[in-house]
Amino acid sequence: MDDNEARALVRRWWDGIWREGNLDLVDELCTDPYTRHTGMGTERLSHEEYKKKLVQTQRVLRGAVTTVDDEVVAGDKVWSRATSRGVNLDGEHGQVMTWMVIHRIEGDRLAEIWAATLPGVEWESA
Repeated sequence: MDDNEARALVRRWWDGIWREGNLDLVDELCTDPYTRHTGMGTERLSHEEYKKKLVQTQRVLRGAVTTVDDEVVAGDKVWSRATSRGVNLDGEHGQVMTWMVIHRIEGDRLAEIWAATLPGVEWESA
């Protein structure tokens, strides 16, 4: 997969899953199992397990609009810095969350992700 194809695959993940909430794309975009590294540890998840995790994660920041602020392709990895804006769980306060995400691609699918989120941090480019 060349750099443009890798970038397009990751953009489909951001656009389809995070912007549109289309969890059915997990079946198309991700390997099964899918390996997820976060501050809560490492998990190898089936598509159904990953979809459940995504639902839980998306509840934290309702109605979020996510923009990809920076992206670098290096071999089989795509590094992204993104910003999400939405309403937090209490339903009263707007919240910003910055993401640092690395996707590893295997064949034509996302196989592994390393994700760190920073609530309340704005790192958009000037």
